[in-house]
Amino acid sequence: RVYYGANEPFFRDLLANYSHLVRPVQNSSEPLRVRMRVYLQQIIGVDEKNQVIELNAWLKYIWTDYRLSWNPAKYNEITSVRFSSGSFIWQPDILLYNSADESFDSTYKSNLVVYNNGQINWIPPGIFRASCRIDITWFPFDDQSCYLKFGSWTYNGFAIDLQIDYEQGTESSVDLSDYIPSGEWSLQDTLAVREETFYVCCPEPYPTIKFYINLRRRTLFHGFNLIIPSLVIAVMTLITFSLPPHDMSEKIGFQTTVLLSVCFFLTIVSEMTPPTSDAVPLLGVFFSTLTLIVAISTTFTITVLNLRYRQSANCEMNETFRCIFLNWLPWLLFMKRLRRKAGSQRMLNTTKDFASTECLQCAGVETIEREADSCMIELKRIGHLSIVRKLYSVPVEKLGLQRKVGEGIFTANRCIRARLRIAVLYEKYIRKCIDLLSDPQSGFYDKSTIVILKYYSMVYERLTYINERMKRNEQMHVLQEDWKYAAMVLDRFCFYIFSLFFIASIVAIFLSPPHLNA
Repeated sequence: RVYYGANEPFFRDLLANYSHLVRPVQNSSEPLRVRMRVYLQQIIGVDEKNQVIELNAWLKYIWTDYRLSWNPAKYNEITSVRFSSGSFIWQPDILLYNSADESFDSTYKSNLVVYNNGQINWIPPGIFRASCRIDITWFPFDDQSCYLKFGSWTYNGFAIDLQIDYEQGTESSVDLSDYIPSGEWSLQDTLAVREETFYVCCPEPYPTIKFYINLRRRTLFHGFNLIIPSLVIAVMTLITFSLPPHDMSEKIGFQTTVLLSVCFFLTIVSEMTPPTSDAVPLLGVFFSTLTLIVAISTTFTITVLNLRYRQSANCEMNETFRCIFLNWLPWLLFMKRLRRKAGSQRMLNTTKDFASTECLQCAGVETIEREADSCMIELKRIGHLSIVRKLYSVPVEKLGLQRKVGEGIFTANRCIRARLRIAVLYEKYIRKCIDLLSDPQSGFYDKSTIVILKYYSMVYERLTYINERMKRNEQMHVLQEDWKYAAMVLDRFCFYIFSLFFIASIVAIFLSPPHLNA
């Protein structure tokens, strides 16, 4: 029978000569055994920044007070009664040593249940805030081990023998029958350890019990909200290298935006982790690596921009640079440079044109006159002798040129394709003709021809200047294309290097946590 109401004779007999200030032992030299157990209800949260764990739990204390025993037959079969906490009977002053609560003792002062054999059960519930050293090295793939340290505040081990209460049939000292799983933390296991501490001031032992709670963070939230977006941002950094090298302003702006995005996520991570210098969180290392990759890639993009718009007239490409960026690296990166067909085709056309006129007698005077410009046609219209016909009217013997088979400009069968040698001989032929036509003593002297030859000489000089100018521009264009190709090679090389570095960093970072590596 359980007694709920007040019975004055029963309490008067039970509490006669009873003092709640006296420790309930028959021999003062013997310790009072107090057993303790924790019923974990819920993990409310873990504050990494303040390094505090908040739990909802019940505490169970069991001890025996020989002065509070009675015979149920004498009192209407009453087997148990209730006493309010801290009023009538003695109770141990067991507190949470590592409490972070403002009131320190956050337990609810519940009633004590006293049984007729003197056994007392006290189960005070409470919201416990305990200090917990948070190790953020592997955040967000981290395991945390927190504990609740309970012990008597004033009694030593010779007065109170604090023990762990193991229920029959169980080995765990933390009851999880009513535990509500947390959405952020996964409870791995629990453990209770009894310790005895000796202080310098006192030779007596001070027993304490630590209830360890081993937690593992659930990474789904951080994966979808931090890790996956940051990986996408990192991949966008690599995609930047696929943009054409000539569009460098867009590449630099894009990489700067990516860098700002990574810095934004890094700020979020720094707000979530405690400001400690003991360790750097894994997620912080990850974002720092991304920041480094984006910053260095931006630097190399600026370098590629420098090469792309480098002027060949001001910067000469040395042989070592040319060998590395125009020969060796393209071969290593499987890059093939497209040959310029326009210049080759232009040279081919020039060769054909020159080949058709390098032997005038093979082509014939009529063919040359048909290809003459409008000035020569106008001269023929006004009755002047054609300059070509005039030149060809000079006998070859007067020119003093040797006719050698295979060497002269006049051949019997076909024209020789040695362009340079033929051009030199052709120029000598023209010079001889001009000298004869300009000599008043010769029979071929003609004033109108001399005037025309002077104009042709001026045209020749202008054409020579234009030809040299075009050659210089062609050379400058080729050198400029070399710088552009070197910039393209460097851009492709950076893409491969940063891709390998990014993949290696991601694999190394996310395989380093112990439970992932295991």
